[in-house]
Amino acid sequence: MSRVPPLDVDALTPEQKRVYDQIAGKRQTVRGPFPIWLRNPKLAEHANQFGVALRDHSTIGGRIFELAVITVCRAWSVQYAWSSHAPQAEKAGIAPEIVEAIRQNRQPDFAKADERVAYEVASEIMATKDLGQTTYDKAVAQFGLQGTVELISTIGYYAMVGIFLKSFGVPTPTGDTP
Repeated sequence: MSRVPPLDVDALTPEQKRVYDQIAGKRQTVRGPFPIWLRNPKLAEHANQFGVALRDHSTIGGRIFELAVITVCRAWSVQYAWSSHAPQAEKAGIAPEIVEAIRQNRQPDFAKADERVAYEVASEIMATKDLGQTTYDKAVAQFGLQGTVELISTIGYYAMVGIFLKSFGVPTPTGDTP
């Protein structure tokens, strides 16, 4: 059960309602960390814009984006985000056996170099709270500097999302548990 009461959409301030509608736009819903962030509409608006920029306007593409997201979700055991993004990862082209290996906390057997490097970057950051030079160099060689910035930004953004979801006890829409 969430530690934060649900938002009463009818009681939102005009600023909250404007941001609520903006968030609901493409998603057609406002859930996850967004109802919590809407307590500060500017925070919610900027968090939404940051997430949209990472998801829809980056050079790493949807497949690598979703792989990074599920790697972070698993590292944090964030069931809410996992249940949303694991199906999206498969839809984006991540093989089901890779998704399953990540779910089981096993090292996946990657056929694609870009997936292996993205996983290594996300896993190393989550495990060590740092990124060593060797892994950084692999990332820049694979994705370029801009892509590496986008990859690490995705990892950081979803770590933040995970912190919010877990800290505020946000349940999954279906009640799944880690």
